[in-house]
Amino acid sequence: MSAGSAAAVPGTDPAPHFVLVPMMVAGHAGLMLDMARTLSGRGTLVTFVMTPLNLPRLGRAPSDDALPIRFLPLRFPCAEEGLPEGCKSLDALPGLGLLRNFNDACAMLRGTLVALLRDREGDAPPPSCVVSDACHPWTGGVPRELGVPRFSFDGFCAFSSLCMRPGADREGGKMNLHKIFEGVDDDDTRPVHVPAFPIDVEILRARSPGNFTGPGMKEFGQEIMAESARADVLVVNSFAEMEPMFVDAYEAALGKKVWTIGPLFLAPTMPLAATAEDANAVRCVSWLESMKPRTVVFVSFGSRVRSSLPQLVEIEHGLEATKRPFIWVVKPRNLAEFERWLYEDGFESCIGEAGLVIRDWAPQKAILSHLATGAFFMNEKLVVDVLRVGVPVGVKGAAQWGVEAEGVLATRQDVERAVAAVMDCGEEGSARRARAAELGRKAREAVVHGGSSFRNVALLIQHVQQRTSTRNPWIEKKPSDRR
Repeated sequence: MSAGSAAAVPGTDPAPHFVLVPMMVAGHAGLMLDMARTLSGRGTLVTFVMTPLNLPRLGRAPSDDALPIRFLPLRFPCAEEGLPEGCKSLDALPGLGLLRNFNDACAMLRGTLVALLRDREGDAPPPSCVVSDACHPWTGGVPRELGVPRFSFDGFCAFSSLCMRPGADREGGKMNLHKIFEGVDDDDTRPVHVPAFPIDVEILRARSPGNFTGPGMKEFGQEIMAESARADVLVVNSFAEMEPMFVDAYEAALGKKVWTIGPLFLAPTMPLAATAEDANAVRCVSWLESMKPRTVVFVSFGSRVRSSLPQLVEIEHGLEATKRPFIWVVKPRNLAEFERWLYEDGFESCIGEAGLVIRDWAPQKAILSHLATGAFFMNEKLVVDVLRVGVPVGVKGAAQWGVEAEGVLATRQDVERAVAAVMDCGEEGSARRARAAELGRKAREAVVHGGSSFRNVALLIQHVQQRTSTRNPWIEKKPSDRR
């Protein structure tokens, strides 16, 4: 079987059965739905595990693609863990103080999932492997009970994971392993060097990632690290040409394979246009059609961030001052308070058609793939220091996962300056855009036939077939064999 095809052939082993368990939040689940389409498009059977309420939020059901994807619904135990009815997604929580309850409710799904997979409803073959979100440590026990390998899916890039995630010693990434912030005050403005890293990287304590530092989250972070270390393979939504040295370094630190199979949303089986019958999707795409190419600033800080009103006010004034069209996805800490301020300030009526304010959810793939989009606020360290396709916003600190963001981390001047710099038409701005365009070209090439991620998907499927076959042993391959 070649690396360009993985479909089952008559007379050979049957196509492998991948069970995908995404995290119950739109951004994470959307990526894994893209993976489901990619795998099923290559001749495998895919079971996609999700609560019924969450699937429609992804835009469309996997069955809409006419691909062999099975949807396995699981009832989410809200009441059992003290969650309000309907809080079946991380971004639906009324407050981040309920994160531990949410994670405990997810863990309660383990027994039900194992039983359903063992029963094998209909003519479904037994699972060949379980691919689950790295942020779902409870899923680690599912493949162990079923006697199949677990592939941990990491939506982060290898660069970020090498900094933060566990190595073979299970002590965490380079930042944790070397305790680089030990004895450093939170407000210390001196940069701290990250040791034993492929390149020179420095980071401020105040701007370091705040994951797993909120109340009750330390233990959860330790569970994630322990299960990541126990996983058979790590699958990353990145591509080899973007960060080759970090993929190799992360693989060496883990002592196991790291498969780059992204960017998943660019895979040919995934339509880039918005397909949901959602008012926000229709509104966004229609508005983008009226804009000039590469002029729109897209501002979205993910599903977990709940900004305070003072911070939202600063972002609003900063965006208005740029005099550039924008789409701003807002996740306020207090929606009623924000809506009251927005009405009294008259911001939306003032900006008119120059900007869109989207509450809660936006069709990110459709926005990012549209010709009108010219800039996107995202992970600073990789984009600025490594890929050199962005500029720092200049935040004074980092919000923690599990703690509601208080006060102002980025001022209106920070926002205005950053947007002006990244959209600059001068020599520096042109150079950034040229590098971004080159990375975009390489990303698109990676997922089509013959590309590095395309080949890795085929090799990953072959590995699963060899692992589950009684006739073939698990064949180890060197990093160079998968690129």
